[in-house]
Amino acid sequence: MGGLIEPNIHPVFVHFAFALVVTSAAAYLFALALPRRRETLLVAADWMLAFGALAILATVAAGFQAYYSVAHDTPSHEAMTTHRNWAVPTALFVLALAAWRWRARAKPPSALFSAFVAVAAVLMTTTAWWGGRLVFGYGLGVASLPQAAGEGHDHAGAAEHAHDGEGTQTASAAPGSPEAAVEAFSAALLAGDESALRQLLAPNVVIAEGGGVERSFEEYRGHHMPADMAFTQAVSFTLEQRDVVSSGDQATVISRSRAEGAFRGQAVHSRMMETMVLVREDGAWRIQHIHWSSAPISGEHEH
Repeated sequence: MGGLIEPNIHPVFVHFAFALVVTSAAAYLFALALPRRRETLLVAADWMLAFGALAILATVAAGFQAYYSVAHDTPSHEAMTTHRNWAVPTALFVLALAAWRWRARAKPPSALFSAFVAVAAVLMTTTAWWGGRLVFGYGLGVASLPQAAGEGHDHAGAAEHAHDGEGTQTASAAPGSPEAAVEAFSAALLAGDESALRQLLAPNVVIAEGGGVERSFEEYRGHHMPADMAFTQAVSFTLEQRDVVSSGDQATVISRSRAEGAFRGQAVHSRMMETMVLVREDGAWRIQHIHWSSAPISGEHEH
């Protein structure tokens, strides 16, 4: 929106859609209960339903744009998907009701039609609740997101399945080595340094975790990078083991670390595995591929 509405105009449209559909349902029901006001109420209800349907078209379009563009972490991604799964059928239902009413506009609506609009209002309320939870429960799309604690983008979704290997506590790798590039990546995330990350990651880097994948730096920057920075700043990491397999200008660095801390009122006590594939270009190592996985540490797995 060029800075006018950040990060997305979806919240503006959704208020019109919700208010118009719910008020339309109330007007249809009042028309049944108040015969003397029936004609006036039905005119108002018909117009509100029509405008509500138009607002829903704009809301859904902006909603999909937000779904694929707003930076988010794993819990908010799951909540976004739930919100979307309520929103799409609800929108189609309201549009069908508006088309039904338009075709039968010469006749007063039946009690059955009014009941269906009431159901649509309930569906809109449920969808709106999920949308509100994205903002007030997850901080999605608000300016403070980079400072909020989050668990990166491990799509396993459990609180303990937090982001892996983001920060070793000491930098002991030899300068110019693959390990030094891996440690520089961790330090850049911790510092929130996008410029440094751009230098360390190949433009076509493939980042995989929990069944999900991002296939370029720009895709990573627009989706999970802010959440990864936030989680790295919220949780401490201790490197336990690091193995390097190298051949010429290609190297694979496998790191195992432990994450400890808390975010959103939940304790983090996880073991992290990180695999990075690096290629040396013009004397500098750049990360071509990253794979992260994690698992909570239970009592029997402490060692």
